[in-house]
Amino acid sequence: MASPETSLLPIDIIEEIFCRIPIEYLTQFKLTYCKQWHGLLKDKRFIYKYLDLVQERFIRIDHTVQIINPLQGARSSSPIPEEFQNISEISTTVHCDGLLVCRCNETRTRRCKLAVWNPFLKHIKWIKPLSFYSVNDFYGIGYNNVSRDEYKILRIFEGELEDDEIAVIGPCEPVIQIYDFKTNAWRIIVDVATLDWSIDPPCKGVSIKGNMYWVAHWNKKPELFILCFNFSTETFKVVCNVPFQCSVLDTASLSSFRGDRLSLLHQREETTKIEVWVTNTLNGDDVVSWEKYLNVTNPDLPTLHTDHDLAHPSYFVDKNDNIIVWCEEVMGDDADDYVCVSVCEISKDGIARKVVETGRCNLGNYDRPFVCGHVYLPSLVPVPE
Repeated sequence: MASPETSLLPIDIIEEIFCRIPIEYLTQFKLTYCKQWHGLLKDKRFIYKYLDLVQERFIRIDHTVQIINPLQGARSSSPIPEEFQNISEISTTVHCDGLLVCRCNETRTRRCKLAVWNPFLKHIKWIKPLSFYSVNDFYGIGYNNVSRDEYKILRIFEGELEDDEIAVIGPCEPVIQIYDFKTNAWRIIVDVATLDWSIDPPCKGVSIKGNMYWVAHWNKKPELFILCFNFSTETFKVVCNVPFQCSVLDTASLSSFRGDRLSLLHQREETTKIEVWVTNTLNGDDVVSWEKYLNVTNPDLPTLHTDHDLAHPSYFVDKNDNIIVWCEEVMGDDADDYVCVSVCEISKDGIARKVVETGRCNLGNYDRPFVCGHVYLPSLVPVPE
């Protein structure tokens, strides 16, 4: 007979059953009296095994927290956490293993705060700055390949400050900093002034296998390339060039593919044609090359990036080779235009289908999901203490 501490079934059978349960229901088992089940959900080995099986979702953060499951056409909505009630917006998020690094703009000031948040577990930790944070910062998150739970945050500050961001008046040196959760402290690793590249602001970074990747460009020439930061060696590396010519008005959005490769979506502004390129598996010092994976040419494709002051849309390619992506559609009349924001599915045959509408806003409203909409993996990974 089972006791409150043990189950009738062997623990390896329970583990296989748990791996098949959607994460939205899995945490309900924490409420049971079976200590064996409760312990499994806190076991690091099981947490990462389960994480590797989770299907991508989208998360949108504005006045509420919406998590969208595009495969089921489902959307859940919950209030903004109480800890975020006194900020005006979450202007930047970077994702790794279900953890979000969030740059938060304070209400009525230009000053920023930084938090690490697991929206699914509702855990938040505020990260104190070494001196200050800026709206012009870039962030990354990853981990040491010795242990997957040894997370670090990367901060890139290029030395440009907006009015009223800090109380100290005077020039600020550009720096790169690392926050290590093992020490709960920032440290400076390199001066940005010695680097001859810049990250492309509209294209969001992506974390794959503990390393961070961005679309970047050289400061003295226009070529775009993929930049990597290795959190184990704490060094930057140019991975490869972008496989196409890209104009200022084109969409170029970076994502992960099957968990161990990069994918890059390109939509030409003048034709709306969509290409998705995929790299080979990312393995250390191996040469990285691109292969065109999808080529969608239907003339009725939606324009994915309607406002070039905002970030490029997040997307992923599902197991059926459909492109799952944020879409904006301008609707209404000239006097009262608004934007309908949806998650869309675009098949390899060019058939676009609205999966779920996530909201509507006025055309001139800059609090829009391309600023705060991201691919997201809900996880049981706790926020590091």
